[in-house]
Amino acid sequence: GAAIGARRQRLESRLGVRVVEEWSAGVTHLVADAFRRTTKLMCAICLGAHVVAPSFVDACLKAGRLLDPEPFALKDEVCESAFAKKHQLARYSLVAALRRARCNGPLLAGFAVFCAEGVAGRGELRTLVEAAGGCWLPKQPPSGAGLPEKVLQLGVHFDAELLREAACTQVLRYDMYRL
Repeated sequence: GAAIGARRQRLESRLGVRVVEEWSAGVTHLVADAFRRTTKLMCAICLGAHVVAPSFVDACLKAGRLLDPEPFALKDEVCESAFAKKHQLARYSLVAALRRARCNGPLLAGFAVFCAEGVAGRGELRTLVEAAGGCWLPKQPPSGAGLPEKVLQLGVHFDAELLREAACTQVLRYDMYRL
């Protein structure tokens, strides 16, 4: 999220919130100044956390309490439109993706995910799988009978972009990313 620098200490002492730099499952709000497909933002979407503009922090400090985050929801039409174009989507809305995550629950609930060694960003993908409610498989499952139905093998059967895009949209488009 956006750096909050000197405001961090005031947030923690005046409002009793905990500000973290690294992603953790307990995050409820992410402060961001633009829609950028970072691991933190993708995880926040997967959890249905509130993704807010930096003005949320200032408004809360001014009010002396946590405010309703909805009026401060991040809306970045330029970057959201660019994301849609790059991924061949008719449109993309961060607000809609967050709504899907909150309504539908964890995107990868009931899924196991294996990621081949050569896939770029493997560590990031593990974080995404866990944030999306999936189970990370450290070893490739044996092929054949007995394989659970909901196993995604990234770098084997699907391009890892399947998971990155799905983290943002909350929709798994298998056919787009089948290898």
